[in-house]
Amino acid sequence: MRDEVVLQGIVLAMSLVGEYDRRLVILTKERGRITAFARGVRKSNNQLVSKTQLFVMGEFTLYEGRDAYTLKSVEAKEYFHELTYDMEKYCYGSYFCEVMSYFTREGERSTDYLNLLFVSLNALKKAMISPKLIRVIFEIKMLDVFGQGIQSYHCPVCGNEPSGIFSAEAGGLVCIHCAGRTMHNIAVSDACVYTLKYINGQKFGTLYNFTVKDEVLEELENITARFYDVHIGKKFNSLEVIETLT
Repeated sequence: MRDEVVLQGIVLAMSLVGEYDRRLVILTKERGRITAFARGVRKSNNQLVSKTQLFVMGEFTLYEGRDAYTLKSVEAKEYFHELTYDMEKYCYGSYFCEVMSYFTREGERSTDYLNLLFVSLNALKKAMISPKLIRVIFEIKMLDVFGQGIQSYHCPVCGNEPSGIFSAEAGGLVCIHCAGRTMHNIAVSDACVYTLKYINGQKFGTLYNFTVKDEVLEELENITARFYDVHIGKKFNSLEVIETLT
């Protein structure tokens, strides 16, 4: 008999397989990113059809296989319907899920990743701040959780107090002395420095409780995009869709 497991997670991706099945990518707290097949879910009157959509969060009961899982049941806790009914929110939510799928691995406990994804989708749902700001906060905190955060408290070159000079190649905000030895430096405002430190030091539950001026948001977008280009080097398909909306 196959082993049965119950995992807490959020659906990162869903694709159709054959006439009646779905293939799910789920970010789970206990086992990281997994692949699961929902057999016969597209048959009429199947109760799992609404519980195997993108963004659904809940407890997934699965049978463990050699290369993938088979879904038995889902106790859905949150559907994030607001994201599926709004094109802009849907695109941003899809981007967050694509980023999570890239950064996470199977077999690794992913509590922090799951918490970050939940609060980010919830911020999109509540719409208290702009999707652009939610995105840049998510991107910065994602790097921090991954262990490759943008350095803001100490110069990444020498460890001294950083200045308002950003170097993606060096890894973050560098001090005045090291700025003379780093390339492609970007000068940023005190407000940008403060906001970057705030995001890096903040807990998940209070990440999305502030706003910034447009010029500060633009600075954050520029340095974050530069950092991702240098250190991650991944082109996300859903990000290209978002850029067509602006």
